[in-house]
Amino acid sequence: MKKYFLLVSIISVLTIIVINGCKKDKPNVPPTISFKTGAGYTQNGAIVMVGRQLTFGIQAQGTSAVITNFTVKKVLTNGTVVTMMDTGMYNSNLNLNLIFYQNVETQATWVFTVMDKNRMSSSISMVIYKDPNSTYGGIYYFPSITVGYQSNTMYGNFLDPYTGQVYSTDSATANQTKVNMLFYYELTNTPPCPVLSSAGEMDNGSLDAETYYPCIANWTTRNYTAWDISYDNGTNTPLTPSDFNAAENDSLLIVSYHPVWGKMKFRYAYAGKIVPFQTTTGKFGLIYIIRADSSATGIMQLAVKIQQ
Repeated sequence: MKKYFLLVSIISVLTIIVINGCKKDKPNVPPTISFKTGAGYTQNGAIVMVGRQLTFGIQAQGTSAVITNFTVKKVLTNGTVVTMMDTGMYNSNLNLNLIFYQNVETQATWVFTVMDKNRMSSSISMVIYKDPNSTYGGIYYFPSITVGYQSNTMYGNFLDPYTGQVYSTDSATANQTKVNMLFYYELTNTPPCPVLSSAGEMDNGSLDAETYYPCIANWTTRNYTAWDISYDNGTNTPLTPSDFNAAENDSLLIVSYHPVWGKMKFRYAYAGKIVPFQTTTGKFGLIYIIRADSSATGIMQLAVKIQQ
C-alpha cells in the first residue's frame, strides 16, 4: 500500500511538472494605435496657417490589457517637448477626433501615445509645418466690462466676449448660443473665491455653475470655455499688464494658451491676474481682471482681448 501511494505521488508530481512545462506564459503585447484616414483629417506633412484648425483622428485598441493613458505631444526642432494632452482612462479601445490649432513654430512633430495597464505603450506621429505666408490676425478689445456674481441684481452674469455684451439670466437664455462665459463667487470652495467659468462646466463633472445658475440646465447650447491655469500654479511665468496692453494682434493670444492646462474653471480670479482662455469655437483670448469683489453680491471688472 505504501508503494502504491508513493507511486501515485510520483505520478502526480510528474503530471504537474509536465503540465507546467507545456503551459507557456502568454506574452504581453502593446496596444495598437493608428490614424484615421479621410479628407477631414490633417495629413502628415500638412502646411497650415497659424491659428488654423488641426484635426486628428485616432483609433487605438488594447491588446493584452486595457488602455489607461493617452498623450499628445509636440516635439519641436530644438528638442523642446510640449504636452498638449495627458489623460488617464480605462478603456479597451479609443475612437477619437481631436481638434488643436496651429501655433507659431515652423515645424512640429505631433506624437500620439497610448499606454495600457501593463505599462506597455505604442506611438504614432506626423510632422506639421507652419505656412510661411501666415500673418497674425486681428483682435477684439474691450477695456472695461463689468459683470455680477450670482447674487448681484444690478449687473448681468453672462458674457459674449466677441461683442462685450453682458446678459442677465433671462436675456442669456434667449442668447445662449452667444454666451461663452459666466461668473460666480464659489461659496463651496475653501476659502470662497471668484471664479471664471462657462455654461459648459455643467457638462464636465461640476455642479457649481448649474447650482448658481439653474437656467443653464435647460439650455440646448452650453458653450464651453477652457481656462489656462498654468500661470496661476507656477508652471508658466505670469503675464503682466504690460504684456496685455502691448497685444495688438493675436500673436500673444495664440502662444499664451497651453491646451494641457485648459480647465473648465479658473478659481481665485482676483484683481491683477491675466488668464488665457480658449472658447468652444477655438478662439484664443486673454482676460485681465481689474477688480474682483469677495462676496456673492459683488462684481468683477474685466478687460478682454479675443481673436476676431
